[in-house]
This record gives sequence, C-alpha cells and structure tokens, in this order.
Amino acid sequence: MCAAFASGALAADLPTMKGPPPAPMPVVAPFSWTGFYIGGNIGAVFDPDSVQDLGGNCCHFYNGGTDTLNPTGVVGGLQAGYNYQIQSFVVGVEGDLDGTSASASRGGVLGGSGAGQPVHSASLPFFADLRARFGIAFDRFLPYVTGGVVFADLTNKLSDTGYTPPLPVSRGSEATGWTIGGGVEYAIDNHWSVKAEYLYMQFPDVTKSVTDGATYAFKFKDSAQLARVGLNYRF
Repeated sequence: MCAAFASGALAADLPTMKGPPPAPMPVVAPFSWTGFYIGGNIGAVFDPDSVQDLGGNCCHFYNGGTDTLNPTGVVGGLQAGYNYQIQSFVVGVEGDLDGTSASASRGGVLGGSGAGQPVHSASLPFFADLRARFGIAFDRFLPYVTGGVVFADLTNKLSDTGYTPPLPVSRGSEATGWTIGGGVEYAIDNHWSVKAEYLYMQFPDVTKSVTDGATYAFKFKDSAQLARVGLNYRF
C-alpha cells in the first residue's frame, strides 16, 4: 500500500512532455477594392474624322463624296474614381481629363468651279469623360467593362477663304458623345494598382451649311479609339 502511494507521488513529480499551446495563426483580411483612388494614364489615340458633301453643283470631293482623316497621337492625363465591392462584384464610377496630340490635315480636297484649294483638318486636343465600371474581382486581379458620357474639344473643318462657296465650315469645337470599353486592373499592394484599358468614343453627326447664292451642306462625322495604361493610388 505504501509502495503504491510512493509510486503515485513519484509519477506526479516527473516533468510533463506537453509544451505551451501553439500561437494562433494570424488572420489575413481578404483584399477589397472598395475605396477612392486617383491616378494618371498614358497611351495612344486613333481619331477618325470625315466630312461628306451633301449637295451643291459647284462642290464635290475628288474621292466620290466623303473625305476622311485619321489623326493619331499620344494621349495622357489624370483619372479619379470610387469602387465598391460586394462579394466578388465591383461597381464604381470614374472620371478622366486627358489631352492628346492627334492632329491631321490635307489640302485640295474639293473639286468643282471654285478657285481655292480647301484644306480638311481634324484634331482632338482634349476630352473629359464620366463612366460607370463593372467588374469581377479575383482577389487582386480585376477585369471590368466601362461606359458613360464623354465631352470633347475637337476640330473637324474645311477652310479656305478663296473658295466658292465661302469657307471655313466646321462642326464646332465642343462635342458630347458616349464611350464604352473595358480593361484589367491589378493591385500591387493595398494602395497601388496598375491598369490597361481600351475605350471607343462616338460623337453625334453634325450637318452645317454655307450659302453663296445657293446653300451647300456638309456632314461631319467624328469618333475616337484609345488604348492606354495607368497607375492608381487607392486611399
């Protein structure tokens, strides 16, 4: 009996092999696209602009009725926006203010009885847009589609003071249209992200007339396409 008690007491005094409980693993919060951001962008722009002669027996285009210019150049500017993530879906709004170097001109585009050599010129100095964005987040990778309204300062005109009927005639410099496109964005860390994006812009056709005994009408058509990359800082 005494030996049993002694054996139990000896076992109680032996060191235990159990160590301290393991430290809990840190909980990593899932990445979220929700928040405001600002950034910059740079890329290339393609700006098809055409003018069509709609009537008048003294005037016509040598190529059969329409002359088209295709200005290309560099585009760059600033953007800002806000995203809100719901599970894997990301909705947001973004605005841009960009300038471009797209510009082109061609002389002698009209035939007929006029004595001048009219010049067709087109350019897209700058534009601003306001767009909605819809995407599906794969953690830090965000493909999206986007669309909205675009406001542009653009040139599309015929000019020559020596031509009959009197020129210049132009669509006007201010244009409001629509834009649609898509892109992908990748978050480098919790603040910085990079993106690549394509946008198509379409502006309403405009018909303008000049009078020199008779009325001569011209239709102006303008659109633009751009591809760019950007860098955003998210707050």
